[in-house]
Amino acid sequence: MVLSPNMKNDSKGQEAEKILQRSLSNEMISPEQLHTIITHAPRDLVLLDIRCQVEYREGIIPGALLFPNDHNLENREDTSIFRQCFECLFKPEKFDSAMRYILICRSGPRTEIALEAFLEHGFSACELVGGMLE
Repeated sequence: MVLSPNMKNDSKGQEAEKILQRSLSNEMISPEQLHTIITHAPRDLVLLDIRCQVEYREGIIPGALLFPNDHNLENREDTSIFRQCFECLFKPEKFDSAMRYILICRSGPRTEIALEAFLEHGFSACELVGGMLE
């Protein structure tokens, strides 16, 4: 097993790497699993927050990269505005294929859309189950 560069070669670091590998294979990660991984801060991991800028006021995960996209905040179930915005902003060449991505939104539906695009372009990625609400 290859550990990320700054994951310690200890049992907790190895467990965090196993959790990350399983999450990427399953395309989902729980908040608890994410917490375990973050405490070991792998250098090849990007937490990508895809919410709109207004939502960032509700809080962000320290170290997350903000990649704001428009969204219908009046009807959060309507993902059409997000989908349109994401399709315009997502440029695969601007992302590093050597990195592993955890996609974060408020509750989950937007990360499903983004995850599909990441996977179609060969990126290693998963989504945070339940989003920031969890």
